[in-house]
Amino acid sequence: MCQGKLESNPTYTRANITMPDYQIYHRMDELLGEVDALVDRHPGIMRRDMMEATVDGYSTKMSVVSVSPGGFDGKLDEKLRILLNFGEHARELVTSELALRLLSMLGGEHNLTVDNRTRLAHILPHTVMKIIPMENVNGRVKVEAGDLCERKNGRGVDTNRNWKVDWGKKEKDYNPNEEYPGTAPFSEPETRILHQLVKEFAPQVWVNVHSGMEALFMPYDHKKMVPNDSGGVAVRNLLQVLNEQHCQGRCAVGSGGAFVGYLSHGTATDYIYDVAKVPIALTLEIFGDEKTPDEDCFRMFNPVSYNQLEEVLAKWSTIFFALLVNLPKTLSSMPSTIAATSWDISESSSLRPLKQFEYLYNGSGELKKLGRVWHGMDTVSEGLRTPDTEASLQYYLLFCLMLLIMSWFRCSRRYKRLFFYIRSVSRRSCSKGVRCLGP
Repeated sequence: MCQGKLESNPTYTRANITMPDYQIYHRMDELLGEVDALVDRHPGIMRRDMMEATVDGYSTKMSVVSVSPGGFDGKLDEKLRILLNFGEHARELVTSELALRLLSMLGGEHNLTVDNRTRLAHILPHTVMKIIPMENVNGRVKVEAGDLCERKNGRGVDTNRNWKVDWGKKEKDYNPNEEYPGTAPFSEPETRILHQLVKEFAPQVWVNVHSGMEALFMPYDHKKMVPNDSGGVAVRNLLQVLNEQHCQGRCAVGSGGAFVGYLSHGTATDYIYDVAKVPIALTLEIFGDEKTPDEDCFRMFNPVSYNQLEEVLAKWSTIFFALLVNLPKTLSSMPSTIAATSWDISESSSLRPLKQFEYLYNGSGELKKLGRVWHGMDTVSEGLRTPDTEASLQYYLLFCLMLLIMSWFRCSRRYKRLFFYIRSVSRRSCSKGVRCLGP
């Protein structure tokens, strides 16, 4: 989200510019291909739609993945609805990597890291999400062609300045090469698709994921304040808890307008909160190297090593599921009629978690995987059995069989006859001078 000081320039070269390592990162086609394959492997809980739009000859396509861990049967409008957007700014490759990681976790192909497993197991079946892994595919093409500082879409518009709230207002440090808002609100096909999704899906939660710093932002971006009603207080308190537990207090918390260093006008989060009336609208900033020179854009907005990338993905996937666990309680604090739905989803509820989430009750420190499992493990019984659990089950059954045999001998006449026979033989042996043990 944060803008660099150097305008995007594909001809600019320097020896110390960091190039993307595509042994670590996915190229756009690879990443979207993996998303499609993931959806195909989990048709019971995942679906993909390809949305398209054209404005004045400029077109885009957007992959939208629907995830319903409780299945698509039943009334989806009665579930907690979350809309997550990644890859809005083209140079922020790490955000789309996080989208793929979350989808892998929701599909059971990667270990979940979460504090309150029991509560999550109750919430997930009552949740439906729509996930956009990469909003700005046309801008991403420019980045992969070498324009590493490009954040705008394929025709030079910052789609996070193209929404209607406070659109077109320019600060003194306004740089059209970084944040050109377009010719009018919703002039871009990307924002039109998202706008349509918000209207049709009617989410209770919107999360827009960016990089440039580490932050947990809520409205507003175009002014230095946060909503001060009971809902705003509840969201801020939740973000403060997430900051202390998972950021060790280092993440900025509050309004983007107060912390980023500049005011942003026409942003998605402000519109979705103010106009669409989505009660929880957040912007997460998941990485930023603020010591990097301005022209080294890839390093500024993305981890450059495998270990650093894995650390970022692990941390922010944990934050996402911690956020999810706390959403019902936070929504219950909202004054709006949308959020006034009963979100009493608790461990004491009579609703039993669906079978595919019983793995969350594993008492060990690590969570078992479900669905197709990585590293050569086979899919058995909806992923609830792994080689470890199969072996444990066999030992348990053998132990029970031994107990059953011992109980049968103890209670049968044969057992008593055998006991008296052994005792009589022992006594005859002792009477013949054989040394006997015992008194």
